[in-house]
Amino acid sequence: MASPTRALWLRLRNMPVLRMLQLEEAIFRTDTRSWFITNTWDAPPTSAGPERDAAHAAAQSVVLGISGKPAEMLNTEEVLKAGVPVIKRFSGGGTIISDADTLFATFICAADDEPQAHVPQVPPYPDPILDWTSSVYDAALRGCGATNFAVRANDYCFATEEGDFKFGGNAQSISGKRWLHHTSLLWDYEPARMGLLRMPKRQPAYRAQRSHGSFVRGLSQTLPSRDAFCASLAAAAGATWELTPVELEEAQAALSLPHRQVTRLLRPEEVC
Repeated sequence: MASPTRALWLRLRNMPVLRMLQLEEAIFRTDTRSWFITNTWDAPPTSAGPERDAAHAAAQSVVLGISGKPAEMLNTEEVLKAGVPVIKRFSGGGTIISDADTLFATFICAADDEPQAHVPQVPPYPDPILDWTSSVYDAALRGCGATNFAVRANDYCFATEEGDFKFGGNAQSISGKRWLHHTSLLWDYEPARMGLLRMPKRQPAYRAQRSHGSFVRGLSQTLPSRDAFCASLAAAAGATWELTPVELEEAQAALSLPHRQVTRLLRPEEVC
């Protein structure tokens, strides 16, 4: 019988997005093992008020892909006025806005010279990676009773009679035979915060020129609870990998190793 494919499971809680991405980049560039990384925030108060605003302010950020240009992707004056940090990440993909209602999940897959950590049915190319991760999310959502998962132009969506609504954005990085796929998942969202994003010049056909607030839909509108979804996602990932929980201290060792560092906070003059 073949040995199970193994991965380390790092569960982060309330980690700022900049620090999370820097840690992921360090692990991807310096560690040869497979990893499953999740980062969730304490659920903010449901009622509007100072406490809810403070919870979102502590978690909020704008994240650009490695090739993203602030002037093209953001309403820069509004972003600076709101004081939202703008981060350039090391992976490709589009621009996201995150806050305390954003969940993050990352798969880092070892190269095929690490047979106990490699996923052999997933070659290191964008489409096979997306196909495999999509199957994990489909299983996770079905575990919560949602059967209308769909992939539209690299986005994770719910397919409904009203149209397709995005709840998850993806980005990838591939280095040789090693790959990373990370996803930002909207549990809920603040429509006003979506207004910080410009309407992109290039957009997928399924979006149909809809505004940000009209083509996204939070998971909270479909699933029973964020904890139930996170547990179901871990179970779905565990169906492929034998997951071994690790503490943050072990993961942070990668930060002290020499590696290329792309992820950074942009200065205000770089945002304008």
